Amino acid sequence: MKGPRLDTTPGFEHWRPGTRPEVLSEALFEGAPVLFDALPPVRQLIARARSILEQVFETDDPEGAETTLSAPRFRRMAMQARKIVADDGDVARHWADTLALIGYAPAATWFDRIRLRVVPSRADIDHPRLQTLPPHRDTWGSGIMAQVNWWLPLYPLSASRTMLLWPRAYRRAIANDSSNWSFEAFKSAGRHSAGRDSYPLFPTARTAPAERGLPVLIEPGQILGFSAAHLHAGTSDASGRTRFSVDSRTVWDPDRRAGHGAPNMDCGARTEMWQWYRPPVETEGSP
Repeated sequence: MKGPRLDTTPGFEHWRPGTRPEVLSEALFEGAPVLFDALPPVRQLIARARSILEQVFETDDPEGAETTLSAPRFRRMAMQARKIVADDGDVARHWADTLALIGYAPAATWFDRIRLRVVPSRADIDHPRLQTLPPHRDTWGSGIMAQVNWWLPLYPLSASRTMLLWPRAYRRAIANDSSNWSFEAFKSAGRHSAGRDSYPLFPTARTAPAERGLPVLIEPGQILGFSAAHLHAGTSDASGRTRFSVDSRTVWDPDRRAGHGAPNMDCGARTEMWQWYRPPVETEGSP
């Protein structure tokens, strides 16, 4: 099932591949979400991820699979698909090629792992890894202000089934629990198999912003980059369609070494989580 073509979210800047990375970083850290159109390796990544989904869910319409599967079976299949995408060599190669084309050479870039996001519309498919994410900045968990987030949808989006951004909150302090959150406590709590009421997956805003978040309406084949200090969240509906997307995070090593990054408006993280990243080939070990 294909949706109608969507107009690109207002306020996003279209960038050409091959931009000097220092120019791109400057724009990102100033708060500009940047959009790249129809890069060949992005199209290849999407094709490979869709193929994995079709194989795992045993259908050519993975978005609609939740309507015929029991909740336990859907959870098992979704978690299997997440693992396959994360470990797939072709996906990793297409992702590295994407970054190189954008301007962040893999030999000078720190890589976080690739994540398949699976957000079903059914409330009974309850799993901490398969849910809409509440408002948060990724920097609250990582403590890395030079971190850049990358996000791309695998299928068409709608305003009620996408990611939300709060661009006006970029330079505004938001009350949050980052100073109390600990990755070690998260691991000790066994969150990967626990329910919603266990230790939180990551730090979140204490209250949602009063203004509505901006729905990210981009096409499959486009990729969005934004500073990890942007406040963002997920949204879903009762459409019977699962939202599938791929995301990851990077740090360009010259930004790390120079101390460049987003403004820290409210991050109380006590540790920079460099252990989440694979360092560039030219940079051995942690900072």
